[in-house]
Amino acid sequence: MSNPLLWELTKGEMEPLKKLEIAIFCMFLISLLSLVGTVAAPNADFTHTTYLSETEPTVDGTYDQGDEWVASAPEAFGTNGVFRDTWSMGDVVKANLLIETADGTNDPGDYWVVCFDSTEDGGATEPDGGTAPKTNDYKFVVTGHGGAATVQWWKGTGSGWTEIATPDAAIFAQAQSLAPYTPKIGTPHYVLEVSIDKTDTSLGTVIMGYNWGQYVAYYDATSDTTQQWPPAASPDNPDSWGYIVYEFGANPTPDVPEGIGLVALLLTSTVAASGVVLLRKRQRITNL
Repeated sequence: MSNPLLWELTKGEMEPLKKLEIAIFCMFLISLLSLVGTVAAPNADFTHTTYLSETEPTVDGTYDQGDEWVASAPEAFGTNGVFRDTWSMGDVVKANLLIETADGTNDPGDYWVVCFDSTEDGGATEPDGGTAPKTNDYKFVVTGHGGAATVQWWKGTGSGWTEIATPDAAIFAQAQSLAPYTPKIGTPHYVLEVSIDKTDTSLGTVIMGYNWGQYVAYYDATSDTTQQWPPAASPDNPDSWGYIVYEFGANPTPDVPEGIGLVALLLTSTVAASGVVLLRKRQRITNL
């Protein structure tokens, strides 16, 4: 510019603009990096912690107060659904899952659905999500109740699901029962209990890593309703599933009473009451 004063004024006006443009560009780069880290992952808005349990539950479909589930934390879903889980270290590392709703009807069309988002490497590798099930994603469905119940497993293909053979009992164990009550639901209802070997690779990859994506649902044929977690998730879209993170320790605020079961409690109460009656009788005899 021919006028030095005009150039200095223009330069002074341009400097803030350059700084603003640089700031905007940096924010754009940061947003791109954040998208790279989160585009293929479970839905972080629905995160649940699975705690370490010193007791590996006996998979029999029963659930009451005691050591088996005291280390777990509940996760409510739907209108009356609750699931809880732990991981345990024995001969192998296992993921233990319990699902219950208030449904007590013995309908052959009732079913549970659980999906897992894993990775090729497993271990500490984070779940890799995706808009369709990948070859490291798995799903199982338990349909019906009692001896007529069936179990089916599926493995992702990259675009959908293909049915596979159900893993043997050493890898996958499940049982259900019609519980008269549980700490969360006080009316008769079905409870599904599951245990899975987290270290097994016979399906091609581990079924889940340290952390994993998960979808849980229960369908009640009588009311034709589905309760699921997360509420807007699809079993065919891993990006919509919830995020399960592990904790190397037990739940610091357990909601399951630790100690003896209901029957033992009633027996103890009966014995205690009998002792009080006998003591009173002895006191009366002594007084006489």
